Amino acid sequence: MPPIETTLPFEELVDNRASLTKHRDTYSFIDPFRFRNKLRGKVVLITQAHRGIGRSTAVAFAQAGASVCCVGPNAESLEPVLREIKEKFGTPTLALTADLLAPNAAAQIVKLVEQYRGPVDILINITPASYVRPFHQEPDIMKDWWPSMEASLRVPIELIHAVLPSMIERRQGTIISTTLMSAVIQAPYLSAHSTGTAALLKFHHHLHSEMSSKGITSFPVHPGLVPSHIHDPSSLFQGQPEHIGQEKEYRDKMTNMASNMEWSSAGLASGTFLALCADPRAKILSGLYVNAERDMEEVIRNMEADWGERVREDRLYLLKVDEY
Repeated sequence: MPPIETTLPFEELVDNRASLTKHRDTYSFIDPFRFRNKLRGKVVLITQAHRGIGRSTAVAFAQAGASVCCVGPNAESLEPVLREIKEKFGTPTLALTADLLAPNAAAQIVKLVEQYRGPVDILINITPASYVRPFHQEPDIMKDWWPSMEASLRVPIELIHAVLPSMIERRQGTIISTTLMSAVIQAPYLSAHSTGTAALLKFHHHLHSEMSSKGITSFPVHPGLVPSHIHDPSSLFQGQPEHIGQEKEYRDKMTNMASNMEWSSAGLASGTFLALCADPRAKILSGLYVNAERDMEEVIRNMEADWGERVREDRLYLLKVDEY
């Protein structure tokens, strides 16, 4: 017999079908205005803060009153968001430039934050965009594939490891890492990023099991289909048109999907992050896969109704292998 294909088609999964209310933009429950000044005195560290989701997150947390520490590739890239925060909110900021793939970069970043702004209360790991390429066309695994894996997995885990000592000592802290939908579905030509974010999702499950009793919450979050999170023109990892051009059916399918897609806004992601950090009810989601496109209030309400009994029984929102 031929192999059995049990995976739902990619286009059906990205169509955002669910019994819960779906969103592609900010809505009332995650509106940053709702959390204005709720995080005053807190220190938040945000990677990829110079663009897209990272920039939107920096502005949202500044509106909530937090001291915002922004990591970007260079000072020039961070200047616009720092200026916006200063002009609109006047909250403390800190610009940090680094190649996070470099050895010890994560530890050095956290040390600087602790020196100039204090211990990190909230870490927002925004994984960078990756690339599209068939695995068999990788010219050298160590050239693009493995560095992309490291950017999606090693870097956020190193940052988490660096902030944990002070969080454990103070018995408080929130850690958020972005994943992609490709972490939980099978999408061709995204093997590096999909593997890395799937491992990061599993890591957060473990992190919760070890840290929840110490007052630390952690959330792996699919931020929605935000174009800037999927593609970065300045990325070191660039796919080429010929990587998918050889398969006309797939190329036409993706082109059609992209042209008809209702893309998510960066504000959907940043508002979701903010609600997870500022709304006490969101703690019930710690350690579970959070899809920003699903109505968070509905998810929380459903879990509160039976205190997560169905989630535990059916093992919802976990990376898993079902058997019969």
